[in-house]
Amino acid sequence: MRKLLRSLPAILSLLLPGLATAETTWVITSSVPVVGAGGGSVYHQFKLNTGVWPVAPGHSAGVAYTWDGWQTTNWGTLQWQYNQPNAYGSQDEVWAGNFNVPPWVSPIVIEYSIYVDDASGTRTWNNNNGSNFVCTP
Repeated sequence: MRKLLRSLPAILSLLLPGLATAETTWVITSSVPVVGAGGGSVYHQFKLNTGVWPVAPGHSAGVAYTWDGWQTTNWGTLQWQYNQPNAYGSQDEVWAGNFNVPPWVSPIVIEYSIYVDDASGTRTWNNNNGSNFVCTP
């Protein structure tokens, strides 16, 4: 019995990420830097880094974004970068993506929401509490 009790914290730490009711996502950084110029146009790119918790197999992450007030919606897939330690003794996943912004977009105001899909396909959105995230150069 004592052996089981001593092993309980280790067993729980292995099971808890699998018992999470939903993934958590947040924005680490976003920017719209100039990535080139040519033919009288300046080219921008929407760059996004997000975090996901808990670390778990089968995740996919992405973003829905617009530069025209949601008249059009663009979808982007984020790529897993690495896992990093967090302040709670666990780990977070870091995801990133770069998306081209047409040179005719002016002024550049990118509104976006991020999501993560778990291994069973359940999607969890973060839309900044209904306000969407906003990124400008």
